[in-house]
Amino acid sequence: MGEANKRKQAYGAARQRILDRFEGQHRVVAEAAINLFDRFILPKRFTGACYQVTMTLEKHLAEAHAITSKTVVGYVNDGTDHIMISHAWLEFETMKVDLGLHVVERPDVVHPGAVLILDQQLLPGTVNYSYHLARPAASLAVVEKMLRDPSTAHVGRRKEIEHEAMLQRSRDPALRDAYLAGAPPGSSFASMTSVLYDAVPWSR
Repeated sequence: MGEANKRKQAYGAARQRILDRFEGQHRVVAEAAINLFDRFILPKRFTGACYQVTMTLEKHLAEAHAITSKTVVGYVNDGTDHIMISHAWLEFETMKVDLGLHVVERPDVVHPGAVLILDQQLLPGTVNYSYHLARPAASLAVVEKMLRDPSTAHVGRRKEIEHEAMLQRSRDPALRDAYLAGAPPGSSFASMTSVLYDAVPWSR
């Protein structure tokens, strides 16, 4: 058996293991998240959109299934330095769903992370990210240094403004929906969630 087929079988087994672990609303959340990753993020190599992906999943679960989940806008760290990256993930009953760290545009710069489905690993990453709601002193020192440097200050300010804007959107459904409505047609809410409505071949 070739390596590609081995990876495909391992992925299928991991997917089924996760789905078999849950029932009820947890199963619905797991299926929706896996389908979004399988049918949109992975084939389109949809990168750099953790906020949009997470808010789309939150909105879909609420509108299509009356399931309340929460977009969390915080920070992740790959353990190699003190840099904290602004990031969004979904929480449902304290469990994480993270579809935004595995597929990255520059894996030589940003290490791919695991795909998490209700705290279960669907795909491993090359590093284990830690999740944070706030930045510790060492990370804030890096940010301050970046903001003082004329060559990086504009990037630092833009990232700080973006994080704050996403934090507000995560807390206000009207702001969230306005943000999602501004997405290009190919990655609109309707386009992304259209992959979630057809039959799920591995459902019971």
